[in-house]
Amino acid sequence: MALLSSTLLLRTHSLTLLTCAYYLLTSPIHLLSSTPIWLLGESMSVRPAGYAPEITPNDASSTAGASTRMSKNTNMKGLLAGQGKGTGQPERELFAFLALLLVVYAVTQFLFAGDLSMLQSTAATTASSSSSTQARSSRGTGVSSPRKDSTAKSPSRYAEELHTLLTAQSRWLTLSAIHVLASSTLVFWIYTFHSHSASEAPSATSSPEKWTSLLSGLNLLANRVTFTVGLADMLFWGYLWTVLKEEGRDIAKVLARRRETEDDE
Repeated sequence: MALLSSTLLLRTHSLTLLTCAYYLLTSPIHLLSSTPIWLLGESMSVRPAGYAPEITPNDASSTAGASTRMSKNTNMKGLLAGQGKGTGQPERELFAFLALLLVVYAVTQFLFAGDLSMLQSTAATTASSSSSTQARSSRGTGVSSPRKDSTAKSPSRYAEELHTLLTAQSRWLTLSAIHVLASSTLVFWIYTFHSHSASEAPSATSSPEKWTSLLSGLNLLANRVTFTVGLADMLFWGYLWTVLKEEGRDIAKVLARRRETEDDE
């Protein structure tokens, strides 16, 4: 059995998405310029995002005296007035739209993760049925206690719950594989083609062709914020895939024990 169940992982992930949506609505600059994003971007030599201000941990200790206070006051006034980098009206609308998508996705994920919580009940039902069968066989009598028979589930109910559980696992396994494939492709593309362009601005081309503008628009995704989000998404869904596979093996063991108990009867 895994250390953390798939249901707990999915619901923790959904709560994390809700927290990110809250910060996208209230203070997107603090989220997009956080220390983990800066550290990962600097270590991988990925350029910063154009909509996120470049704030380094050494900025607070690089200056001293009145100049530090004046620069901080100027930055705070610019941020509050909406003149700071990444706080304009288009950026706010974009962050609000992303926050709405995250909320809808997190709530949907939180609700559909409940289908995976039947693993514990299925294992408990099989364990109780196997223990009652072993107790009857050890006593050598064909009479069973009505309490144990009343708690045991019917074969049709057990098959229905098992089918729901296996369908949910297959669905989440497919979704995990898609997430890992898409995120790993995005991370590989950013690191391979845009990892050494931190100081290079996007080149303005004079060609009016549509594919040139489309390519320049895709190049805007090659920043440390997208790289960090893609890497975190790849790691989470990859770990969830391994947990789901391990829980699938546990279900196979449960079914094998149930067949043994039915053969013993």
